[in-house]
Amino acid sequence: MVGVFLLAYIYVNLFLKCQGQNIHQAKIFSENTEVPEGGRLEVTCSTFGFTVKPVYLYLCKNGKAIDMKNAPTRQDTAFKIERIEMNHSGNYSCVFSDEQLQTSEVMGYGHNYIFINVIESFIYTQIHSLKSKVPVGGDAAFNCKTSNPLHKKQLENMILVYLIKNGKPIEVNIWDTEKMMTTFTLREVRMEDAGSYSCVVLLNILPYQGMRFHQNIKVDLQITAISNSGINKVTIAVTCSTIVLLLSLLGIWVLIRKRGSTFSKLTLTHFSFLNCPV
Repeated sequence: MVGVFLLAYIYVNLFLKCQGQNIHQAKIFSENTEVPEGGRLEVTCSTFGFTVKPVYLYLCKNGKAIDMKNAPTRQDTAFKIERIEMNHSGNYSCVFSDEQLQTSEVMGYGHNYIFINVIESFIYTQIHSLKSKVPVGGDAAFNCKTSNPLHKKQLENMILVYLIKNGKPIEVNIWDTEKMMTTFTLREVRMEDAGSYSCVVLLNILPYQGMRFHQNIKVDLQITAISNSGINKVTIAVTCSTIVLLLSLLGIWVLIRKRGSTFSKLTLTHFSFLNCPV
């Protein structure tokens, strides 16, 4: 009961302030009352039936104006808010004035209002790196999982999870709703693959240019170069193998030469014997 009187008191005060500023009520429409976090909120304000001249329209949230636009005569005006956050949930309505006022000073409720519910889109998962240090050319694997169960409505659609490096998505995978995890593998890593990695499940939206991700849960991947000692060992092994191969070929060549010389002597002796007079 106290809450009802409090709301009525607030509404009356806002109404009186609106009257003092010559604020008038307008209508508000919206196709969607549920908007995903990070998405776009779009509503339409209309002065049709309230005035026939150009006015200034204000979009209000919970009785306070948050945006203003010039409204042509008898035309609907669209308000758009990009990349909304969870705190954008609330009651939205539209009001208008004949003269332009400071948006921050305009307060009031319109002819009607709609409640916009911002639904969660980001689920930051736990991430584990199988190896914190990987040599150049090796593979780096990450396991992403969460212990928080998803809602039944969320499980109806295919869920995508993104591997985030230094705040930007670099790979996408399908979320295993039974195991509540997925695995990312970076093949043949290079030095520039070093950095901070995290995982995020996106619901209802896809990543867009400029989207920001908070890396509260992350792991660091270090890429190690092949050491000089390792390179020297490889070089020595290759050199020794080459020398052994050359010596083997030389030995075979000498053997063939000796056999060829012996065969030539036997042939000459045979022919000399055949040509001897009786």
